Parts: sequence; structure tokens; C-alpha cells
Amino acid sequence: MKAVILAAGYAKRLNSITNNGEIPKTLLNINVHGKKMPILVYLLDKINQIKSIDEIIIITNNKYFNQILSVCGQYHSYAPISMYSDNSTSVENATGANRAIQIANHRIPEAYTDDILIMGSDNYFEFDLNEFVDTYDYLTSLSKSRINMIASKTHPDKDREFIAENFGILNVDELHRIVSLDEKPGIENLRSNIVSLAMYIINRDDLNLIDRYMIKYENDPKKRDSMGYFMSHLIKKTSAYAFEIPGRFCDIGTPQEYANLNEELKI
Repeated sequence: MKAVILAAGYAKRLNSITNNGEIPKTLLNINVHGKKMPILVYLLDKINQIKSIDEIIIITNNKYFNQILSVCGQYHSYAPISMYSDNSTSVENATGANRAIQIANHRIPEAYTDDILIMGSDNYFEFDLNEFVDTYDYLTSLSKSRINMIASKTHPDKDREFIAENFGILNVDELHRIVSLDEKPGIENLRSNIVSLAMYIINRDDLNLIDRYMIKYENDPKKRDSMGYFMSHLIKKTSAYAFEIPGRFCDIGTPQEYANLNEELKI
């Protein structure tokens, strides 16, 4: 299995804590057991616990490439780390998550048939990623066709308006199979409280559909750039399952979320 970390975004909402965007958000420090470390290093530690990972691929941009490369160069990784840029330099010419996935897929040899773990570069979670991989492997063994898996979190009713405007929403059956993924549906179209998180396992055959998808939606920036829409596209073609993440999960999207997380980690 290969792991792909998506780190090509510019995080405009975090400008007040990234020196006006000069520091990539994945290099912001978090407190882990009393020790400060960049988010990226924390994710690399988590990924390196999975013995089946044979390569970690990081997709970033030209602006942050050298900063992230420097951190990776000092990190002792069990799996080799490869880095590639999407060649963007600013928010104005950023190319989106799906383009980053496409770049990663093109760097993986055509003959490679194992599955791909994909995650955002700004996520904090505490569970063991082996649980995610083991569940995927188990469901794959039971299935007669290829499957994909999306990490999820069920929110309380008090969050319904917030999640409806800010997340992809998973609608699942009693076996945790995903029936559909509604990307930021709005409160009037919200059908569940299960949020799609930026953590996926995609089989290689389905990942190879990214080229055709990008051509199809070349003139639709929203669908072309957002991974939620690509996953919704895959769900219509193959079986996909939701994996409810145990414990704390934080997508660090705003300065307040970053401050809250670090305050919580002090406890």
C-alpha cells in the first residue's frame, strides 16, 4: 500500500497564524504528549505504524516545496518519502485536491495494483491507522468486487446547520455501505449527520479513473477541484464503506480550531 498526503493547499483562512501564508499549515506545530511537532511529522509517525506502506507520497506546491522537503529530510521514515509539486505558486493558480491525486497516481508505476491511502495534511486524530487498513482489508475479503472506504464522523444534531454547509455528508445503510455522498448539501437537503473526512482508501483501478474524471469536469471548477465530488463519482460506480473514526478528530481549518485543539491537547 502507498500513502498519499495532500499538502498543496494555501489555507487562506489560517493566514493570521501562518505568517500571512508564508508557512504551510501542515508545518504548524501541535502539542503531542507535551512535545511540539509539525502536523506533518505527526501524520508521518502515524503512517509509519502501518507495516504494509511501501512509499509515502507528498503532493505540495512550488511555494512550500522546499520547506516541506527540509522537514522530510530530517525525518527518519520507515517507508521512503517522495515529494512532488503541482507547480502552483499561489491561491490564484492553485489546482485543487483532485489534481494533486492525479499527480500522485501518475507517479505510481502502472503495474502497481495495491491500494492507496489518501489523507489531508491538516488532520489530527488519535486512533491507530492500522484499524482503518485492517477494516478495509476485511471488507475487501468479503466483497466480490473492488471497494473503497471513507473515514467518517457522526455529529450531534446541534451541529446540523454547520456540517450541512461545510462538509460532504455520507448516507449509509445498515451495513455501513455508502449509498451516496452529498457535498455541502445545505440544511434543507441534509439527510444524515455522518460527515465525510479527508481520509480514504481507494483501490488502484478506481484511482485510475481520475484522468477521465478530470477531463469530464475540466470546465466545472467545483467538481474538478474538490475530492468530495470525485468520491461521489466513484460511489456511483463501485461499493464504498464508511469507517467511523474512534476518538478525537480535528480538521484544522481555522485559527480557532487550531487554538482549541492545542488547548485540548494540554489536558
